[in-house]
Amino acid sequence: MSFTIEILEEKKNPLIDRNEIKFRIEHFNESTPNRLEIKKKIAALKNSNEKFTIIRKIQTHFGGAYDVGLANIYEDAKELQFYEPFHIQVRNLPINTRSEIYKLKKRKEPYSHLFEYEK
Repeated sequence: MSFTIEILEEKKNPLIDRNEIKFRIEHFNESTPNRLEIKKKIAALKNSNEKFTIIRKIQTHFGGAYDVGLANIYEDAKELQFYEPFHIQVRNLPINTRSEIYKLKKRKEPYSHLFEYEK
């Protein structure tokens, strides 16, 4: 799948210690790319750790070949876990890890080791 990412806006939030990025994805004649693929590409563009890059939102425009999204790049796992909601953190993981976390959470067993936020 070929797509390009253009950074529209970038803000440094020193209070939370993260970069907030607004981006645009161009994907002509293809579906919206996977969240994990977008995450990898943004982390590579910004030279950041992929584990600390969170895709908050992807908004698809009907009939268009582009999407607009928001991403947060954190410096450490502690801030990420505090400020990002649980469902957003899970959404940024591979699908097999997601299902495992939800199974463990339902059984009230520990699941935090599956997030892999350690450097």
